[in-house]
Amino acid sequence: MKRKLIFFVMLIAFAGLATLQSCYKDGTILAIHNTFTDPALVAPVNASTLHITGTTVDLKWTSTNADGDPVKADVYFSNSSDPDLYKANHNALTLTVPVVLGQTYHWYVVMKDKNGIPTTSATWSFTVFEPIGIFVGAYTVDEPAEGWTYPVHFTKFSDNVLKIDKYWASWPGYFTLDFTANTYSMPLTDFGGGYWGIESGTINQTTGKLTGTYTIYNPTITTVNETGTHTYTKN
Repeated sequence: MKRKLIFFVMLIAFAGLATLQSCYKDGTILAIHNTFTDPALVAPVNASTLHITGTTVDLKWTSTNADGDPVKADVYFSNSSDPDLYKANHNALTLTVPVVLGQTYHWYVVMKDKNGIPTTSATWSFTVFEPIGIFVGAYTVDEPAEGWTYPVHFTKFSDNVLKIDKYWASWPGYFTLDFTANTYSMPLTDFGGGYWGIESGTINQTTGKLTGTYTIYNPTITTVNETGTHTYTKN
């Protein structure tokens, strides 16, 4: 009797195992869903400086899904180190974004499979080159005619015009830069008090250095008060 009972229990156990196996075989319990691979950067190169002619940049990345799920990406992009969501559920691996010269941008991508499971990239960045940017900042001016050296500061006035805080004495001036010819010029300027000034010279887009000649008139624009050279070296 005991052997019959053991045999009966074994039959029940085998029947349960067969049922369990059939559940696995129908794909419900063992269904495997593949997420997108970690998004990898294609372009722009991370932490690079871009020289562009327009006002947009193409963001490109790569990510694959073994199940063939359609591309669905949330793209985060802004000039903040913690970028905001720029476009949700984007269906391509490239996105054109607007940019401004001189700005640094940060971006990352979140890929989502058909079940909404996310895969997030690293955060990448790039800077859009601005020609006038190298010339903005603190400078030291050498003025041999007066035998002295003094500090000045350049700020951006427009895309190709610098404002100098104290061109001569305490007077502000404006230099127009030609990035093709690598030259600059200050038009004849009335500083008040009977003083006029004009200057022109060359620029170095790598170092930010400016070197030029100037003429100061007083008390009229026909009477030369001083001529000489100015060398502006970035600090």
